[in-house]
Amino acid sequence: MFGDTDDSDISINTYYNSLDSCIVSWNIITDSLPSLWDFSICFPNCYPIGVISGQNEFPANQQLYLNCHMYPNGQAGEGKIQMEILTNNLHKDTVTWLGTINSAAGIFQINSINVNKRLLKVTDILGQEKSHTINTPLLYIYDDGTVERKMTIKP
Repeated sequence: MFGDTDDSDISINTYYNSLDSCIVSWNIITDSLPSLWDFSICFPNCYPIGVISGQNEFPANQQLYLNCHMYPNGQAGEGKIQMEILTNNLHKDTVTWLGTINSAAGIFQINSINVNKRLLKVTDILGQEKSHTINTPLLYIYDDGTVERKMTIKP
């Protein structure tokens, strides 16, 4: 899932397919989010923020909605949620959702007029120094205080 700090919510969904009637329990086993972020789960009903487990009886031959929402609350960063699904107290599956929130567009000064500027460092959107990276937006920070946002696209 991807978004920026202006987004109130990012989400992605998939489906759980029941071949036979079954009892399904689920539990969040990894909650690695930036400090201001929240999340909620829909499986198949939508639960409020803070609910980290549940159980349902599913009928045979159904396709049931499975979704994770991440709420960045204005904070850039990367997050990971992992859910363990236990079917009939026997079969385990794991679903992993990854979310990335970038700073809102338009906050960087781009295209400086000073041609004598010297490159100080290259960072990713979160400020971590990086070398050449393909398909990732990078910030080029110069000694005159300007910042350019560039991305090298793999042909």
